Amino acid sequence: MEAMHGQVVGPSRRERFRAAEARISHATRLLDELVPIPGTNQRVGLDPVIGIIPFVGDIVGAVVGLWIIAEATRFGIPRIAIARMSANVLFDLAIGIIPFIGDVFDVVSRSNSRNLAIFREHALDADASTSKHFAFFGGIALVTIGLMWLVVSVAARMIEAIGAALGF
Repeated sequence: MEAMHGQVVGPSRRERFRAAEARISHATRLLDELVPIPGTNQRVGLDPVIGIIPFVGDIVGAVVGLWIIAEATRFGIPRIAIARMSANVLFDLAIGIIPFIGDVFDVVSRSNSRNLAIFREHALDADASTSKHFAFFGGIALVTIGLMWLVVSVAARMIEAIGAALGF
């Protein structure tokens, strides 16, 4: 505890970080890295195991992911980093609900581990670079624009083909 003008202020930011990191690390280890896969350098946690239960397992994983984001938010991590953490959880949930593919994805995706790394990077260093998070969302925007262009182009060609077939 730190004292300020004779008053007890509470735990320092570093002490709060250590406690939060310990909680997040424990949850991450359980969900992403509990058991080594024999013959590989990979580890697997409970996330793919509970993910076998349709929807329920994926929701449990997402709730833990949201809790990690809440811990990070309390530290005042930059909004773009919080957005990246949220995207990791949402992507894991969206792919995770697809039967079989989602289960395989849960083994390799490790969104909680990625979010722990983001937390560690930004929780104590207010000047940590956020450029890679901006680049991530810039890439998402470019892919989205490209897909929209593709859909419009294909739709226009289909309309032209239908018009030509009908004699217009």
